[in-house]
Amino acid sequence: LKNYLPALFGKSTTDLNSRVLYDYRSVIDELLLEHFTEAWHTWGKTKGGMVRNQSHGSPANTLDLYGAVDIPETEGTDILRFKFASSAANVMGKPLASSESATWLDEHFLSSWRDVKKAIDLYFLGGVNHIFYHGTEYSPKDAPWPGWLFYAAVHFQPTNPQWKDFKTLNDYITKVQSFLQSGKPDNDVLLYYPIIDRYSQTGGELLQHFDGMERNFTGTDFEHVSKWMLDKGYSFDFFSDRQLQNVSVGINGLISGGNNYKTILLPANKFISEKSFQKLVDLAKGGATVLVYKSMPSDVPGFAQLEGRQKLFQQLAAGLRFTDDGNVNKATVGKGGFYLSDDLENLLSAARTRKEVLADKGLQFIRRKNADGSTYFINNRTDKAFEGWVPLAVKASSVALFDAMTNKNGMAKWKATADGIEVMLQLQPYESIIAQTYNSKRPGTAYAYYEEAAKSQEIKGAWTIEFLSGGPVLPAKQSTNKLGSWTEFDGEDVKNFSGTAKYSTIFQKPAGNASSWLLELGKVNETAEVFLNGKKLATLIGPTFQTTIPSSLLKQSNTLEIVVANLMANRISYMDRNNIPWKIFYNTNMPARRKENAKNGIFTAAEWKPLPSGLLGPVTLTAIKYE
Repeated sequence: LKNYLPALFGKSTTDLNSRVLYDYRSVIDELLLEHFTEAWHTWGKTKGGMVRNQSHGSPANTLDLYGAVDIPETEGTDILRFKFASSAANVMGKPLASSESATWLDEHFLSSWRDVKKAIDLYFLGGVNHIFYHGTEYSPKDAPWPGWLFYAAVHFQPTNPQWKDFKTLNDYITKVQSFLQSGKPDNDVLLYYPIIDRYSQTGGELLQHFDGMERNFTGTDFEHVSKWMLDKGYSFDFFSDRQLQNVSVGINGLISGGNNYKTILLPANKFISEKSFQKLVDLAKGGATVLVYKSMPSDVPGFAQLEGRQKLFQQLAAGLRFTDDGNVNKATVGKGGFYLSDDLENLLSAARTRKEVLADKGLQFIRRKNADGSTYFINNRTDKAFEGWVPLAVKASSVALFDAMTNKNGMAKWKATADGIEVMLQLQPYESIIAQTYNSKRPGTAYAYYEEAAKSQEIKGAWTIEFLSGGPVLPAKQSTNKLGSWTEFDGEDVKNFSGTAKYSTIFQKPAGNASSWLLELGKVNETAEVFLNGKKLATLIGPTFQTTIPSSLLKQSNTLEIVVANLMANRISYMDRNNIPWKIFYNTNMPARRKENAKNGIFTAAEWKPLPSGLLGPVTLTAIKYE
């Protein structure tokens, strides 16, 4: 390298600068993989341990680093970022992909369990099936409230008023994971990761750090193809040059890590190694379909042994003779071939990949398969309720639905179509459902779909609010005929209070002979336990706060109690305004996420206004009937 330092620092010809820089970066890549990650994994095995690793943020191929450990682990808030870890797990045949979850959803003390639930669902959609929350510090039992805290902005600890309802969130995650950890991934497309294009790009730092799409691939065709397929309902995994060498041709397409794929897609990458190009040609000869977006790679990267590598590349390229084949250009190679087009839909159709039309309806999904059918995790990531028939691109003889939040389940309404099946779904905003298809007939109780039988009736009258636990002091009991934030009551105690409060009212049995009633709490800040006549009905963490009441549980006169927990924020703000110390760790452990909440480099909530807390309503009952 010392003979080419001008090129390393961009002081030679454009071409030589690029090639020497690629060689430098690729050597760093190899060192990190072979002399750190693989060595660490080998050491871990000698101790009888498994290695779970966040491989992102490294100046190396993150897919290879993820693939070298037992459990790849991601973090963040973007599905395409998650897919680097889950893709490595799938392509390498590893059963688990993990996530450090909900570390920085919002500023300190501002995240509810419903926010965490929405974030966790996004991880599931990105292929994660092994959720970890971020770390938490050990806090002595006698430590004054809020206990020992550190930098992570979602505070998972018993001093959080929502802690009493944490089990509901954990149970939901456990049930979803029980489906997503079984069977195998069912993605159609292997999408090539063009990191060597980035290794060859001059300008900027010598060593780039790779996290996901952000920074390194913003505005590239690779990002465009990935986002387009995600938005349009095509399922895919990323793969690296090293991982490509382990791909083989099977009866039903391509095989990697014991998982089946229909095709490989090159995302208009400029460079490809002659070794990878040769492997693609060999796969095509064996019957594989290789899709090429926009244009074929035009050269090999790097400077070492360049003449011989370019010669082999040119020989391979010369062997591909593209001719018009309808909506695409095709080069037949053995039993398979290369398909070229600047239209992604035409390309993917040529490989007979499945498009899940439910993506056009605002729903997002991940699909897995098992011995007797397919598993879909479906999430309504919109602010509007969804009801209707949803196409699924699989065949089936039976379909069941499982609601992991409410434990509601049963055999779905469904019908066969030319391209698969359609299933009837009812999903509230940000609600999820698991659809399990079976290749054989399955008996079972029908899933309980419902429709409104009459207009909603608001539960009006006097409400009593009794503060149960929290601080800095328990406010006095309150009564009101109009629901709203408890911070709107007179006095400072309610404005400073973080904790739990019980809302109680008495209502008469609604008129009508409905078999069930839908109880909706309206707006809740932040979690709610619902009791009717002393019997607990549900713990609700949102985003939608509703539960059903069988008519058999209603008396002529009924007592409704709702125990609500708010955020830690109002009490923390009180402490900061009054200079009550609680940031007892070294200050680097309590940074603010937003600059307006920082003073001398440390988080402060002293300027915060009281956040809405409690049951804001309106609370309504709606007669429903089941179909």
